Amino acid sequence: MTEEKNKLVSVAAVVLTLPLKVSRLPERGTTVLGSAKRPGVGESAEVMLAAARQGVEVINMSCLGTGPNSTQARQVLREANIETRTVEVVGDIGMKIQMIEEGGYYASVLTTGVEIDISGRELDKVSMHPGDVVYISAGDLTHTSYRAALSQWLPSLPDQVKVVMAATPQISQIDPHCVSEVLPHVDVLTCNEYESQFLPGSVGHLTCGYVAEKLPESAWVVERIGSYGAKIIDADRQTMVPSLSIKVADTLGVGSAHTGVLLASLVKGLDPFEAIERANVAGAMAAEKHGNDTCPSESEIEQRLSEVPAYR
Repeated sequence: MTEEKNKLVSVAAVVLTLPLKVSRLPERGTTVLGSAKRPGVGESAEVMLAAARQGVEVINMSCLGTGPNSTQARQVLREANIETRTVEVVGDIGMKIQMIEEGGYYASVLTTGVEIDISGRELDKVSMHPGDVVYISAGDLTHTSYRAALSQWLPSLPDQVKVVMAATPQISQIDPHCVSEVLPHVDVLTCNEYESQFLPGSVGHLTCGYVAEKLPESAWVVERIGSYGAKIIDADRQTMVPSLSIKVADTLGVGSAHTGVLLASLVKGLDPFEAIERANVAGAMAAEKHGNDTCPSESEIEQRLSEVPAYR
């Protein structure tokens, strides 16, 4: 009998993305000229594609509909061998419009669609086993249906299934109470410096005390510190894990690449430090390229690991 491999199950929204290159972001009441790039898939899709590129099984539990946005997303995921287990619903997924300035920094506008119409009954269709990893997004917690599904499903997960939550840029607009309800089920929380200040109970930065108070025992936090790398923070200590020294071409997709490789590393059973080190390399390599879906493959990451400064 073949032993079943561990898998990643993503319970986070998939949307279509429309990147627009602009010289600068428009001021209120003004118009700037821009150039549109080919639409792609975004939000959790970028994270799943990054994880699949590391050779792990990935299952999508975001709803896809009958419209053209969903058709494109379904095709992209299928080509990456990412299986969607949710039923097809009438309607279409939302869209994320990204305005990208020269220098690679951006601002986005996000619309929602059927991607958040998930139910606990749908999630129960996925058989979960110890060693599996679940990915959720704090940005989706604004939706009542998403919160209800998680509140029913997360407490039912077997022991040793890791739940990883990304704060995402939307965390600044989420009711802190909604996030607080989920944190007791989160084993790994990942965010950047900006996002960390909006986590419930945060005083502008994350500490060991925060982890001990807000998260389950043995949980830990990944806080990305720009080009320097990322901190790993647990209830006892903080450790800075450095990254590569690179020239930034574009910050699109950096967080998704980092999170996707982190998730894949956990599926493979790597320890937190190894997982973050690989994720840092992936994020740095993604920043060297233009576009959203720029996460390197497992072998490409291996080739650059030796460039990471020693830290322990």
